[in-house]
Amino acid sequence: MSVKTIFEAMALLVRQHKELNVISAEKTELIKANDTKKLAILLKKESKHIRTIEKKEKDRQDAVHQYLNSKGETKAEGTVSVLLKHLPVSYHEPLIKLQESLLQEMGNLRKKEALNRTLVEDSLHFVQMTMDMIQPDPEAVHYTHPDSSENDQHQRYSIFDSKA
Repeated sequence: MSVKTIFEAMALLVRQHKELNVISAEKTELIKANDTKKLAILLKKESKHIRTIEKKEKDRQDAVHQYLNSKGETKAEGTVSVLLKHLPVSYHEPLIKLQESLLQEMGNLRKKEALNRTLVEDSLHFVQMTMDMIQPDPEAVHYTHPDSSENDQHQRYSIFDSKA
C-alpha cells in the first residue's frame, strides 16, 4: 500500500466524523423537541454511519500494516507515531494535521454525545418522577382489615399514644 492510500483513508475518516458530528447535533435538537419518530429515523442513519466509519477505520489499519510490513516492521502497531518513523519527513506535517483534525472531531463528538446522554437521562428521570407522583406506591397504603388481631393493633401505636 502507498502512503497516498493512508492519507486518503485518514482524510475520509475526518470527513465522516464531521458528518457524524452534524448528525449528533441534529439528535440533540430532536431530543430537546421530544420528536421520537424523527429521532428513531436519525438513530438508524447514525448507526449506518458508524458502521461505515468502523469499516473505513479497519481499511486504514490494514493499509498502515501493509505499509509497515513493506518497510520491514512486522510487529509494530499501526499508530501514527510508528508510521512517522517510516515516512519521509515531508509527510510528517500533513499526517500530524490529519491526526489532530481527527482527534478534534472525535473530541467534539464525545462532548455532543455526553450532552445527548445527559438530556436523555434527565428526561427519563422526569418521566419516572411524574409516574411516581401519578401512581401511588403500593407499600404506602396502610389499610388494615377490621377483624385484624389485637397484636396488630398494639403494633400500630407508639409509646407516645398513651393517656396522660
